[in-house]
Order: sequence, then C-alpha cells, then structure tokens
Amino acid sequence: MVMAALLFAGLAQASVNLPLQHWAYSAIERLTALGIIDDAMVVTKPYSRKEAAKYVAQAIERIRADEIKVDGREAIAEPLLAQLMAEFRPELIMQGVIEGSEKERTGSIRYGARVQSEVDASFVGGGQTVRFRENRGGEYYANGVQNQTDVRGWLEVGDWAAVVVQPKFISSRNLLSEGPTVGPLTSLNDRNAYLREASLKLSFRNIALEVGRGTQWWGPGYHGSLLLTNHAFPLDMIKLGSDEAFYLPWVFRDLGKWKVNSFLAQLEEDRDFSHAKIFGLRINYLPTSWLEIGLTRLTQFGGQGRGQSFPRTVVDCYKNPPNQTATQDCNEQSMIDFRARIPRIPYLVPFPAGMQIYGELGSEDKWSKIPIPSRAAFLAGIYIPQLFKGDTQDFRIEYADTDYTRRKIGTTGMGVWYNNSQFTSGMRQNGFPLGHAMGTDAIDIYIRTTRYLTDKLQVAYSFNHQERARGLPVHERKQESSVDLTYWVSTRMQVSLGYTRQSLKNPGQISDLTPYTEQFASGVTATNHLLWTAVDMEF
Repeated sequence: MVMAALLFAGLAQASVNLPLQHWAYSAIERLTALGIIDDAMVVTKPYSRKEAAKYVAQAIERIRADEIKVDGREAIAEPLLAQLMAEFRPELIMQGVIEGSEKERTGSIRYGARVQSEVDASFVGGGQTVRFRENRGGEYYANGVQNQTDVRGWLEVGDWAAVVVQPKFISSRNLLSEGPTVGPLTSLNDRNAYLREASLKLSFRNIALEVGRGTQWWGPGYHGSLLLTNHAFPLDMIKLGSDEAFYLPWVFRDLGKWKVNSFLAQLEEDRDFSHAKIFGLRINYLPTSWLEIGLTRLTQFGGQGRGQSFPRTVVDCYKNPPNQTATQDCNEQSMIDFRARIPRIPYLVPFPAGMQIYGELGSEDKWSKIPIPSRAAFLAGIYIPQLFKGDTQDFRIEYADTDYTRRKIGTTGMGVWYNNSQFTSGMRQNGFPLGHAMGTDAIDIYIRTTRYLTDKLQVAYSFNHQERARGLPVHERKQESSVDLTYWVSTRMQVSLGYTRQSLKNPGQISDLTPYTEQFASGVTATNHLLWTAVDMEF
C-alpha cells in the first residue's frame, strides 16, 4: 500500500537537499510553531529545496486568503517570510506562487552554489589536545587561528536528477583535528582539502533514490537527537524513500500525511569490524496539522570477516527476540518521537502564539518492555516561538538523558547507549556517536534564545550544561555559554560572528576505538575559548 501511495502520490520534481546548517530550517520551524505554516513535516532532515518552498507557499497562500490574523505574530513572521521568499524564489516561481519570467518557470537545467568561509581563533586549555566538537560533522579544534572554506555546488536536471558536490578547504592541518581525514587519535590531518558531501539523487514520481556522502538528522531535538545527527562525519550511504509527504490511497487518505525514509551506510575502516554497515528506517506521520509523530530503527551489522548480507541480516534482526544474541549478531536502536503545537491558553500557556513541545523516547537494542524500554534514553523540549506579543524574541529549553538506565537498574545498566558487546567500536563513526554528542551515561541541558534587533540583524544566546560518562568514578562536567550575531547583508549574503566559552572539569579524550575507550583527566579544570566569524554567499 505504501509503495502504491508513493507511485501515485503525484509528481515530485527532483530537488537538492538543504544542508543541515542552513538557516531556513530554523525559520520554517518557527513559522510552523507560530501557526503561520500549518501543514508541514519538519522533523526529518534534510528535506529538499522544493519541499521547503512548498511550506513557504503555504504561508503565502494563507496570508492571501486572510486566514492569518493580525495579532502580533507578524512582528517576526513578516521578516522571516521575506527572507524565505528571497531564498526560494526560483522554486516559488516554478510552483506558480509568485511571478517570474518564462525561462524561470520552465527551465529544465537549474543550478546554484553556496560558499561559506569561516575564520576560527581557538584556545584549548587544561592540557587537552582538542575540544569544541559538538555537531560539527566529526571535527575537533586545537589551539590557533585557521580558515575553513567550503563550496556547495548543486545542479538539477529536469524533474528526475539532482547533484550536490561540497569540497572543503582547511588552512592548517595542525589546527583542525578531525576524524574524516586520518582518524580521531592524531592531531594532524593528512591533507588540507577533502570531500565533505557529494550525492546524486534520482526521482521517479514521489520515490527518491540517493547515492553518496551526506548527513541526516532524525528527530525533533534541536541540540541533539538520540539516534541520528550531524555530530559524526557524514556517512557514505544509499538512501531510498519518499521525496515529499504523501497520502495513502482510497479510504485511508483521511488518516493524514506520511513520509518514509531509509538508508544503508558504510562506516569507516579503522574500527573493530572494518566498514560495518548501518541500516536505518524512519516513518513520519502527520495525523493533524498540530501533531507530528515519528518511528525510527537503526540496525548495525556486517563488516570485514562477518559474512553478513543485506537485506537478509536486517530481516533476521527484525524477527529475532529482543537484545543481541550469538545467532542474531547485530546491534540495534529504536525511537519514537513527537512534535506538538499547543495554542495559547490563558493562565496555562500565556505566550501569544502558544508553544511547541517535543520529545524522543529511545531504546538501546529492541524495545523489550512497554511503555518504557528496559534500556531507555529520552529527550524533551519546549520551544516558545514568541515570548511577548508583538516582539521577536523566542525561547527554547531542552533536556536529554542517556543515563536513565544506569540510574534505574545500577551498574548492569552502565555504558549501554552507543556501545555494544559485539560491535565494540559502538554505534559510532571515528569515535563520534551517530546520535547525541553527549554520548553514553550522560545528561544535557540546553537553553537558547534569539531576538531580531532589526529585520536583518539577529542576536542569540545559548547555555549548555552537560555531564558525560556519569557511571565512572571520574567523569566530565561542562558549562558552556555562547553568543552569536547574524546579519543579512543582502538576500544572498550573511555575515556571522560568535564567541563560545567552555568550562570543563575532568575533560575526556578518546584513547582507543577497538574497543571504544575514553579517558578522563581527574582533577583537571580547563577553560576553552572559540571566537569565529563566517561569511555565507549564495549564487
């Protein structure tokens, strides 16, 4: 039934994916939380430029139909929508939402590029070799000043093919110490440039097949997600799924919208089983405009010398009893998540546009108990898109916990998340968890607020308290504060400036991958600083 729905759901033109760091994700999420966009599936990322443009088109059409009240939300909705309309102008013209030339409406070859150049000045204290590693695609920073520049070029051919290539240049191999070029246990890269992402996407009706290197973020978490984020280096993979949301056929159409995504990835060579595989499957469901639900499952298997094949091994792992056994021979994670928009309720939800709540409940290995799995982790968050009527300030607070199992059942539940007795390098790439950056037996509290000082200038402040490996006698505690400014020089150019300060007690460093081991410096207190500036230009 699902395959039939994908085939006959209508034509979805091939379109390149937005990079996970693109500002449009936050803008679309905010308009959705405000209720300006009311029919969007925003949890599974990346999504394509054309899908993002359809969400923007929803807002435009609702405004034209006078469905949006003038009630103070326009203070932030108008500048955000103006920026999005400029960003996705070509796609909106092709969709007939705004006026354009004949060539813009019918062109079969479309292309563009995004150049980002960043200068970093970092200081890593306390005898550490590297730090500042959260959600940077497998990158570490060491002491010094450096430049990073990447060019993301894209090409769309007709309604069937889309290509992305993103090479990256690093000015000093000694300052950016990261996994993709040599591995996390050395302070030097072996080259100044490497291929960050590259992919070819082929679309037929609403089915998309994508091959290449890329990043994915599955889950509503903002600072992290339990199963899949851009914390680790981009994966080499094959992806298959729905290009856009679809309805089931016949009488099932009224159930709501669906999306199905899957991938098969190959991990790095330097691990317990070289080039072990990861299969991921995610189903998203939008039963109503204010609620989005997701189901995710990751299966790790294979690698050099294991003699396992796809899809047979994955099917066997799905069928076998909970938790890994000698015959099952795989490592699994699963998750259920949701995002819900809550309207303003006097005295209970006093914020003018209401708020958005979201959460993730994950299981390491199979979901062996209902409703809370025996090896559980969770994430919960609140996002307020407008704190005060007619104002532009928002507020987010998020809590994540992979230490729940250890606290609940004691030492037998220690070191569960992202680890495995058979795959001793864990659910990681180059030592980085595929999911939340905090890793195993950890808690993470994250707060962020942003405010537009003008229509083109945004200031943001973030605070993060994190404790990692809490089951060990000595574990790491981090307090981090950061502030950043973003200025839109034009519709195609942004300039950003930011500063981050970390205070660490007992900082940890990866010391081995097979099996994965991290050592913590007992009694050491470290202060780290990172000052950065970046210019983004689109062509």
